[in-house]
Amino acid sequence: MIAALSGPMTTHILARPSVGNLCALWPHGGCAIKGSCLLLHGIINACWAGAGINVTCAGHKILLYYFFYEENVTEGDCMDTRRDFIKKSAIIGTALCLPVSLTRQSIAACPDLKTHSPKKVLILWYSQTGNTQRYARLVGCILKSKNIAVDELEFQETDKKILPDYDFIIVGSPVFYYDTPDNVIDWLGKIPSIKGTPVAAFVSFGGPEGNQHNASCHILKILASKGGVPVGRDAFRNIPSYPTPKWDSANQKSGQHLPNAATFDQIRRFTADTLTRISRGETISISYEIALREGLRALPLIWLNKKAMNKHTVDASKCIGCGTCVRKCPTKAINPFKQAVDRDKCLACFGCLNNCPADAVVMEYRGQRLYGFPEYLKRNNITIMEPPEFKTCT
Repeated sequence: MIAALSGPMTTHILARPSVGNLCALWPHGGCAIKGSCLLLHGIINACWAGAGINVTCAGHKILLYYFFYEENVTEGDCMDTRRDFIKKSAIIGTALCLPVSLTRQSIAACPDLKTHSPKKVLILWYSQTGNTQRYARLVGCILKSKNIAVDELEFQETDKKILPDYDFIIVGSPVFYYDTPDNVIDWLGKIPSIKGTPVAAFVSFGGPEGNQHNASCHILKILASKGGVPVGRDAFRNIPSYPTPKWDSANQKSGQHLPNAATFDQIRRFTADTLTRISRGETISISYEIALREGLRALPLIWLNKKAMNKHTVDASKCIGCGTCVRKCPTKAINPFKQAVDRDKCLACFGCLNNCPADAVVMEYRGQRLYGFPEYLKRNNITIMEPPEFKTCT
């Protein structure tokens, strides 16, 4: 028999469902079973036994057969009614999922697309250390290879009035403090109506994998409020660019090899999937999740980081007046004439430190001098991988 599973982002068809393929096929975001999937393989026997279900005689597959099949299932002495199974499943599922993942909000997408074959695409990006820009460029190269006209623009330098001229808009942004940066949110909130325009969003992140998809959903929510029709979203991990005194945290070491070929394959799938949905007139819903990591957003993380930075200035003797720090600062906290930093406006994003070509930005974190992302790459002899499309794409 075949069971259809409808998730908040898409629909999957499973033949002979099992715990393994259920977890593998369910989308990254908005799925209440996501948390239990992470734990289910290791502790499923103990959990079901605690709920009074003997799984040793039937194995894990029979549990899912109970859920999907209308009739009772019998194998040896292992028997239970579908109704009882669902009750016990709800208890165990709730216990497993609540501490890890819970759907917070779901917004259905409008199906009225103004085109099923986009000819002119706008890719808006915001990037601090080049990772988001790299991913935006790859998406653009893929679209250009399909004879689609593409404009790749940094959103801060883009006139909002041009957005309605495009028949597909993609927004890329890094993740700051577990969410979309405020300057991206504010800018998108002021765009004109883009009613019926297919929209997609992706985010880049250097931290451990968690609820980064919420940031892309936040972008889609704003675009949908302007009439955009969500057709895709994803999150791509990259080498961490968050500075620490020695750049030697476990997270920084674990991500030194990123992006890699798998990252670029993920971006290719994201691009292809959005085009497929547009051609079929399909849309996605926008789902948020509450997870353990999500709770950190309630903490004053920016304030705590700024308190730990006992020094944040511009060394006038080294400054070459190029204006890079001013352009990269999302809150205009750097005065280019006085070569000073407004600590109240500062977002603690480290964009000035990571981009200054003259090492003129001085930051001390708990008394230790920080150095930026380019210097980190140089000291560790790290070369960031580029996709092969860049060799032929202009």
